[in-house]
This record gives sequence, structure tokens and C-alpha cells, in this order.
Amino acid sequence: MSANRRLSLASLIFALGVFGASSQVAAQFGPPPPPPHAPHPRPTPESIAQGKTLFEGTCAVCHGIDGSGANGPNIREAATNLGPEGLYNTIYSGIFGSGMPTFSQLGEEKIWLLVNYVSSLGHEGAGMAFGDAKKGKEVYDANGCSTCHMVAGTGGDLGPDLTKIGAQRTADFLHDVLLDPGAHLPATDTALQERAGYPAYVMYRAVTANGKVVEGMRVDEDSFTIQLRDASGQLHSLRKLSLQKLEAEPGKSFMPSYKDKLSETQLNDLVAYISSLGGAQ
Repeated sequence: MSANRRLSLASLIFALGVFGASSQVAAQFGPPPPPPHAPHPRPTPESIAQGKTLFEGTCAVCHGIDGSGANGPNIREAATNLGPEGLYNTIYSGIFGSGMPTFSQLGEEKIWLLVNYVSSLGHEGAGMAFGDAKKGKEVYDANGCSTCHMVAGTGGDLGPDLTKIGAQRTADFLHDVLLDPGAHLPATDTALQERAGYPAYVMYRAVTANGKVVEGMRVDEDSFTIQLRDASGQLHSLRKLSLQKLEAEPGKSFMPSYKDKLSETQLNDLVAYISSLGGAQ
């Protein structure tokens, strides 16, 4: 083999090695996150309509005209699973190793239009109006929501911290939670990252050896003990083997339903305020 051929072969092997290493790094770390961008703008009927037009020309070929799937997957529940910020990141960066490309070239304004439209999928005809966030803050205060929820370091900690909830959940999801909170418990909680397989805020009912009933949310659990926080915030650490009974209470929550407590206008105002926290402006 001539010196030139050996040199060419070595160069090819080196190039393939670099390409392979680069592919492994890309596969491990995925696409870079988007750069800092404007916060999620509050959806309006106009922005959703604009997003629909953009979606039909950009995304429908893969995800179907109504988001139910075509060459790509069904994304009608994507907003519930990812939240507005997660949707923005996915649209901007794409999904490495799949057919989902980056759409960073659209710019943040058009990406947010797509986010607002995709967030509306599955809720067509639901009759939910866009509320007044300022009036919603009044509803929030009047109903004592800060007793259980914290916003920017102020409030209680019995329920989830709402400081950034607008970037994590869609308005329709929040509306549903207010109507039936026990049916929409978060899958994980920031305080339970090491136990991400457990739903957060699950209610349990325990009966001790002497017949005392303890009802509360599961805070922590291992093979031998369970820790429950009751409605007053008191923590109870219970040894499982000493209990007469320990049972989960699916669909139950300390948070009340506001279905018959607030008018639809008040509900929409409250949703608008909660959606504005860390998200829509």
C-alpha cells in the first residue's frame, strides 16, 4: 500500500471516529436549550387563530390538521404533559433522533403562537372565556388560596407552589383542577424528585392500633413508615406494621372544588391570574 493510500485511509478512519464521537455526545446531551426568550404571552382568540394558520402550514403535515397525528404523533395532550415552556422548548429545539426538526428559524413570537394553538387542542367548544387576571387576583385573595399556596415566597405550603405555574400548566388544565382537584394531582413534585414515580399530594387514611384515624397527604414513605400531613399542616410519622389499616383515597384532595362556589366568570378570572404567574403576561 502506498504512503498516500495509507494516509487517506488513516484520515478516513479519523473522520469516522470523530463523527461517531460527535454522534454519541449529541445522543447523550440532545439539542441545546433555546436562548433566553420573552415569557409566555397570555392566549387570546386572535393569537390562537394565528397559531392555527401557522400550524396548518408548518406542523399539520406530520401531526394532522387537528393535532391527532399523521406522519407524526398525536399531540392533542402535549400541552397538558409539557406545559407552555416545555412546548416552546420542543418546537424551538426539536427532538434529537426523531423526525421532529428544530423550528428556531420561526422566532419566539411565532413559536408562542404555535404554543397557544397547540394548548387549545382538545378543548374546542369548551366555552372557556379568557378572564381578567386583575379580577382573578381578587378572587384568589377572597377565597384564601394563599393559606395553602405560595407565590414568590409568600403563602402556605400545604399545596403546590404556584410561583411558576403559568409556565408549567395550561389554562384549561388549571380550569379543570379548580373544578375537580382530586382528579388532577401532579405526577411529581419538586420536593419529591428522588421519588418521581409517586404522584404528589396523594391522600391516605390510616387507622392506628388504638383506633385513631389519621387522614393526610403522603409526604414521604419507605418500606416501614409513611409520613402524612393533615389539613392543619401537622406531620404524622406512622409505622406501617402497627397500623390497623392504611389505604389510599383516590380522587380526594384537601383543596375544595370551586364548581359550585364560583361563577364561570370568576373561574375564568381566577385561571387568568394563576396562568399569569411565571408564565402568561
